[in-house]
Parts: sequence; structure tokens; C-alpha cells
Amino acid sequence: MKLSNVFVVYNKEFLDVIRDRRTLFSMILLPIIVFPVMTLGLGGVIAGQMEKMEHRSSPVVVLGSSNSPEIIAALRQNDGLQIIDSIHDRGVAERMLADHAIQAVLLVPDHFNLDVETSDSETSKLSIWYDKSDAESELVERKLRRSLQDFRTTVVESALLERGIPVELLMPFEISSENQASSSQMAGAVLGMLLPYMVILLTMTGSTYSAIDMTAGEKERGTMETLLVCPASRLELVLGKFLTTMTAGMITAILAVVSMSVTVFAPGSMLMSGMAGEAQIAIDPMTIVVAFILLIPVAALIAAVLIAVAINARSYKEAQSYVYPIIILVIFPALASILPGVEADVRMAFIPLVNVSLILKNAFIGIFDWHLIGLAFFSSFVYAAFAIFIAVRIFQRESVLLRI
Repeated sequence: MKLSNVFVVYNKEFLDVIRDRRTLFSMILLPIIVFPVMTLGLGGVIAGQMEKMEHRSSPVVVLGSSNSPEIIAALRQNDGLQIIDSIHDRGVAERMLADHAIQAVLLVPDHFNLDVETSDSETSKLSIWYDKSDAESELVERKLRRSLQDFRTTVVESALLERGIPVELLMPFEISSENQASSSQMAGAVLGMLLPYMVILLTMTGSTYSAIDMTAGEKERGTMETLLVCPASRLELVLGKFLTTMTAGMITAILAVVSMSVTVFAPGSMLMSGMAGEAQIAIDPMTIVVAFILLIPVAALIAAVLIAVAINARSYKEAQSYVYPIIILVIFPALASILPGVEADVRMAFIPLVNVSLILKNAFIGIFDWHLIGLAFFSSFVYAAFAIFIAVRIFQRESVLLRI
């Protein structure tokens, strides 16, 4: 095998790739625009809607309002609740809640008793009906519950004062929680969940079109036969196409990392607004180094699998039908970084894509286990080499290459 021939094929294929609009979109434009759109666009819309719902005066029906005028008076002080006490039929209230005409129903039982000495479990129980499938109804339930809890605290404090008992008995001690994680660790935790999944998925997306175009696409255009008569061997042809596909995937992944980092740390972003000390946030440079090191075997593995699969197709459309199931298979191991309780260990280091996803998650929160990083890097390249071997064997079959 001559490396010069491999790079000749690589240069030819890469020039073809960057001339293809579809490949350029999936390789460059998609990773650049997807994170800003998701974080600033969709995220901003969701945040705006949640803020509107928080300040909106939402209708709540109170059944049995005459059983406790004190509760009605306390709830009316909450500007976020529009109390309706003119409805007394449960069926009507249930239909209004189902039709989203109201957001919650508060049921005050008959003979409701606020006296802590004479009340029992039945006469002192309030029920809140709401629709958990509706985000606004769930928000209103929380508003209603907070108002009732505040009112309950007021009732208890009044009862204690009447009896000359110190209110402090309600709280013999205080509990305070202090987050010891730095702002960088908080940012890393969020990035560690999202970035591995998105990077692996976008690496797959950036590699797909180039892999299909250089295999099934060339068959369909009739240029595969011309390529086969050149002095390069089948191995050199496969390696040239593999390196091109790998390069496309890595460009996509690198742009994804840069785009997401810029978007997340941009002033005024949703993530930044929720963390203290945003001006001091910085990602450890070693995290970036590990991320780019692990991107190499990920891109290699994905490129090798795509080449091996797409070469079996007779047309571009047929290759797409072969490749799309692989995208689904890639999504599930990439989700490992999001799953709670799944941690990187020696066993996980040998599972393709899962290993990289979990190790990247650890890297973003400042955990660098070089033993696991080495195992993941080595195992991923072994899988990639096996996929390249399969692709070379397929390239030896004339019936596959010439669509016989």
C-alpha cells in the first residue's frame, strides 16, 4: 500500500465533498446553527411562555367555599390565582378542568375545621384537582399549594400565640444547603450531559452524506468503474474514502463543540442566567484536549461503519434506507451521558460510543481517568479497524462494486 495513493484518493474525494451542497449543510451549517436555535431560539420561547404563565392570573374553582371563608380570603391575596367560588357542582367543575376552562379545583370538605384541637383527618383535609398533562395546570397547582401552605403556617402560629407557646417550637432548628460546586463545575455538568450526545449524533450526520455519495452515489453516477481502473489498490481506495468521511465527521463534531460552547457561555443565555458567578466560568483546557482526542476514534468508527454499509447499496436512495437504521442505533448509546446512575468503568470502556459518551461526561466535570480514556480510545479504534477490514473485503467483490 502506498500512502501517496491514499492521499490522492483522499484529496479527490474531499474536493468532491466540499462541492456538494447537501454535505456542506450537514457538515458545516447544521452544527453551527443547531445549538443557537435550540438554546437561544427554542429555549427563549419556552422561557418566555413559562414566565407568562407564572405571572398570569389563572382561574381556580373552589368547591365548598362557604365551609371556610378564611381560606377564600387568603387565596384572593394571591394575584396569580383567580378564585371562582360561584360553582358548587362537582361534575361541572370536572368538565371545566377537562376542557381547560379552569386550571385547578380546590375541594373544601363540609364542616371544615381550622381548630387544631378539634379537627380530624376528614374535616381538615383539602384536595386539589389538576391536570398534570397540562403544564399550566401543574404550575397553578404549585401556586395553590404554596398559598395554602403559607395560610396553614399562619393558622398554626396564631394558635400557638393564643396559648402563649413560642412560635419557635415549630422550627427547633434550621436547615441550609450550600452548593459547593463551582460555576465551572455546574457548567461542566450541564455540558457533560448534552455535549457527548449531540457531538456523537452530529458526527454521524456529518459523515452520512459523504459516505453515501462516495459509495452508492458513485455507483449511481457510473464513476465507480472509472475509479477502479486507476493505479490505486482497493485498500488504498477504501482508506481514501474512509479518511474523507472521517474528516467530514470530525469537522462537524469540532464545529458542534465550538458552537455549543459559544452559545452556552454567551451573555444572557438561559444556562448562564441560572448559575452564579457566570463571569468566572471557564472550561478546563484538558477537557477540550480529551474531547478532541476521543472525537478521533468516534469519527473513525462511524466513518468505517458507514462506508462498509453504504457500499452494498445500488443507489443513493437505497443507501439512505440502509444508513438510517444505523442512526437510530447510534442514538441509544450516545444517550448514556444523559442517563442517571450510568457511570464510566472498565466494562463500559469496551462498549462502542457508550464509552466515549460517559468519559466525555466525566471530563466536563473535571474527572480524568486516563486508564479508561486509553481503553476507550483503543477499543474504539479496534472496532473501526474491523469495520474498515469488512469494507475492504466488500470492495474486493465485483458484484457489489459494479451493481451486478
